[in-house]
Amino acid sequence: MNKLGRETAKRGVPFSDIFFLALSLFMCLRAPPAWSQTYKNLAQARQAAASAKTQDALKTVLLSALPQLSVRDGITLCAEYESKVSPTFKAELRGTVGGLYLLLGQTEDAAAWYTKAASLDSRYVTQALRLSISIGDQKSALLLLKNEALSAESRAMLDVWLSLYDNDYSSASAKAKDALARVSDRQVRRELLFLQYIADFGQFGTSHSTLTKDFPSSIEADLVKGKVFPSSWFVLSLGLSWFDASALLSDFQKKSVPYEENKDSGATYWLQVGYFSSKDNAERLSKTLTAKDFQTRIVESKNADGDPRWAVQVAAAKEDWQKTRSILKDQGYESYLVGP
Repeated sequence: MNKLGRETAKRGVPFSDIFFLALSLFMCLRAPPAWSQTYKNLAQARQAAASAKTQDALKTVLLSALPQLSVRDGITLCAEYESKVSPTFKAELRGTVGGLYLLLGQTEDAAAWYTKAASLDSRYVTQALRLSISIGDQKSALLLLKNEALSAESRAMLDVWLSLYDNDYSSASAKAKDALARVSDRQVRRELLFLQYIADFGQFGTSHSTLTKDFPSSIEADLVKGKVFPSSWFVLSLGLSWFDASALLSDFQKKSVPYEENKDSGATYWLQVGYFSSKDNAERLSKTLTAKDFQTRIVESKNADGDPRWAVQVAAAKEDWQKTRSILKDQGYESYLVGP
């Protein structure tokens, strides 16, 4: 396992990097109105699942219970019934467990479950491959890279990622140039151009790219111009080209101005839990935290180009703000102190 992979596996993935992906998972799992059953805890969900008479009924119970349970209880429930569901639902359930592990920042477990899902359903191959590369599991990555479900263009791009994670900049640059001569898909080209930029910069300390000209409004172009700085795991795991809309970003130079508060807590300190380019995403996280009895506020800010950003912050008493931070972490939310 290369150095970057070892460090990623050791420290886990920051919550800010995985929230958007995990949030999309729960949006997919949100039960329709017809599923009105309420599950207050894992025991109730287990009882309902055990009482299900058909595979369809079991699927309904699992998908209805998951958004209502804690992340860890959701993993437990899925893992217990993964062997009991129909083959057509098994891959989806495995992918769900992988997504839940991502929410906890447990990347190795997430990669294992996505790989299991990919063995049944080709829709999970790309995500399994990205995660395998990110944790330095070269053996699994090489096997997944041979999967026939991968398009030739995606295979070429992910092969460049493998070289980058091995710190083989020369090979990565050569592979990226070769792929760019053959690839026509615009999203894949965006990511390949960025990977070539990284490889050439790592190899020569400088790089020239048509990325900012060819895709001026892309996140990749913003990275090259130094506007945003996501972690390498975020880039690899989610794929930059997937984000034509809102994403979790970390901007360079930002000036905060108050936007709104859900509650006026009077607390001295605030802990920042999320930072978004989408107001809707910020409000969604704020409502989720408020429902968990945290006092929250949303603070609007602007980056160096004047683009709006929204930060979600949680109130903490001055004398025990570290306790609030610990409680947040126990519930799967990483945070940092932003001051009074």
